[in-house]
Amino acid sequence: MQRAPADDLVHDPKAFLSTSALALDFTLGMQSRTGGLPLDHHAFVSRMGRWNRHWFVLVPDTRRAKEGRPAYLLTPAVEKYVQAFGDTDDLLAPLSGHRDLPPVLPDQAYLSSFYVPYLTGRTAAPDTSVGHSRIPKDAGKQGHGSEFVFTATMNGCAFALTGDAQDDRFTAWHYQSPTSLANREPARDFRRDRRPSDWFGPEECESPEQDGLFETTNMLWNGPAGWEVLSQETAVSAHDMNDARIAAFRSRPLHMGPGQEAAYTVRIYTGLAQTQLKRFMRSLAQARKGAGNSEQLRALEKHVFKPLEITMAAEPLELTGATAADFPALVGIAVRLKQQRAETLEKVQEWLAAHQEDAAMTHEGGLLNRRTSADKLQDRRDRIAALIREFSDRAWINGLLEEATDHPAASRGDTAGAATSSA
Repeated sequence: MQRAPADDLVHDPKAFLSTSALALDFTLGMQSRTGGLPLDHHAFVSRMGRWNRHWFVLVPDTRRAKEGRPAYLLTPAVEKYVQAFGDTDDLLAPLSGHRDLPPVLPDQAYLSSFYVPYLTGRTAAPDTSVGHSRIPKDAGKQGHGSEFVFTATMNGCAFALTGDAQDDRFTAWHYQSPTSLANREPARDFRRDRRPSDWFGPEECESPEQDGLFETTNMLWNGPAGWEVLSQETAVSAHDMNDARIAAFRSRPLHMGPGQEAAYTVRIYTGLAQTQLKRFMRSLAQARKGAGNSEQLRALEKHVFKPLEITMAAEPLELTGATAADFPALVGIAVRLKQQRAETLEKVQEWLAAHQEDAAMTHEGGLLNRRTSADKLQDRRDRIAALIREFSDRAWINGLLEEATDHPAASRGDTAGAATSSA
């Protein structure tokens, strides 16, 4: 007898997520399954964080299912919430007995999983501004599917774990947009103050070469080998949101105790370095496009473009090679990267200052060829200036230096990291 899709997910989630696209659009799933209910689906999703139990089903995703490419929507089972909370919740009470409310099925028909709410906006006060839930470490004994921890789509977000290693529960956080300008500093403060034992962010679950639209489905799973994080990356067509395919499936063990803080700090800043390198390379392509004739291009390549490119391209490689580093070593790396940027920038700017306005360089074949129109010369200057501005942005290096310096292990030279604080 063929298993239901939800049973396939429970039986072997890695195989399921490798072959079946699973979208976490709760609103779309409920609209498809219970569209006749007089329910504000967005309000329902917002309220899910208040409820202490959760039930999900898998609904076929007719938008994206193709021959040989099944697709599903993880969907809250509204009828179970009405059964459990309808007597006291004003959003659910009007749904009791409604003709379009699905009948309550046996427990095995549902995934009785845990849920971490997703919040939006700034994250400076994480207890109230970042979605989080307390999860029993032995999850899996509370019913069918209770070995899973679900959350909303994590495009640019991170799963973080905090808690005492000796506690029977941990706290799972859906930390929104930790690399955004608004949240980057609060995220550093969160990691310093809360000391997460693990951090699974965009640097791990999003392909570095990803330039198009994508969706990331992340979940925690207490499997036979212990806790793991499972991640499915789905590429979506920019022309048709219904045209989607699985781009990658990733999994790794989840770290429940201290010792990984320096390692995930390296991953975070390697991701930031790669992101800036991508921006820089786009600016570099534009600068090269407007560089002028072959002689002018050769001069700019030698004295401007290549020195900047070589310096910046080496940074993520240097971080990648530091996966076993401790926090004092990370401080040293950050100081060295700042110094390398400063030295390269000084040489490039000295050369530009000597040549961009030098009358001797305005002859034919010079940097500012007299035969080039004023508009083209200004465009060339603007493109070079944009490249210099990108290279001069050392925000992530400064962030690494601050985070590594502030970590208590930095002053002790503690390679294992300190124990996590209670959540």
